[in-house]
Amino acid sequence: EHCRQKGILYMPTMWPGFSWHNLKGKSRPVNQIPRLGGDFMWRQAYKYAADSNINTIWMAQFDEVDEATAIMKVAPTDDGNPVDGNFLALDADGQSLPSDWYLRLCGEAQKMLEGNIALSSNIPIQP
Repeated sequence: EHCRQKGILYMPTMWPGFSWHNLKGKSRPVNQIPRLGGDFMWRQAYKYAADSNINTIWMAQFDEVDEATAIMKVAPTDDGNPVDGNFLALDADGQSLPSDWYLRLCGEAQKMLEGNIALSSNIPIQP
């Protein structure tokens, strides 16, 4: 409400998971903040869509594969990852997901934010 009164667009950040392993040193966990097959990101989408003061969400990051925040098509399994570095494949949390899973989740989150699908704490689509 404060932002609205001041004419400021409040845009919270939504992200799929995270890892500092490649950027800050090998002592950091490879799967520091697990994606949980999309559940981690969907919880954020639900929280933001449920808040009537939020009408825009910043999605981080489209292509940050090295930080494990990429939502672009990424390798479904570790076999598809480069041999140099430790990149998270989509099966890092034990789930089989298509390479475009996070792009699809973003689309569903947009629909929920706009009120085009029901507000739900559960991911409304299947992999």
